[in-house]
Amino acid sequence: MSRLILLLLSLPLLAGCLAALEPAPAIDVVSRSFSESMRWKDFSAAAKYVHSDSRDAFLAQFTVDDDLHVVDSRIDYLNIEQEDAVTVTYKLEYYRLPSGSIKKWGWEQQWQLLEEKGKADMWLIMNEPPALPWKR
Repeated sequence: MSRLILLLLSLPLLAGCLAALEPAPAIDVVSRSFSESMRWKDFSAAAKYVHSDSRDAFLAQFTVDDDLHVVDSRIDYLNIEQEDAVTVTYKLEYYRLPSGSIKKWGWEQQWQLLEEKGKADMWLIMNEPPALPWKR
């Protein structure tokens, strides 16, 4: 009987250990989430996919801008170079008032699967975005 009680008491601990062993989501899922955040101009959510070394540069370019209107945000191409390194071709179509003409901007992203002991694996963009054409 005491073994059963001990087993029942240890189940939450075992469940917590198993959750930490879950693999990172697939790169296509993660990059699509980044793209959707950009589509809805949720730049703070998109910044969570950018490595901390490049995050400030990303946020310096992508800030709240009522004149910027996103028409399309998509992943055009995934090039899996290694199991933990992927190059993603990202495209953003937009217009910025007062202009109504649609423009295109691209970013060849270097994604890396980061593994930290005791933390869940995660895919992050390692490189900074190129300069934006609409920044004043």
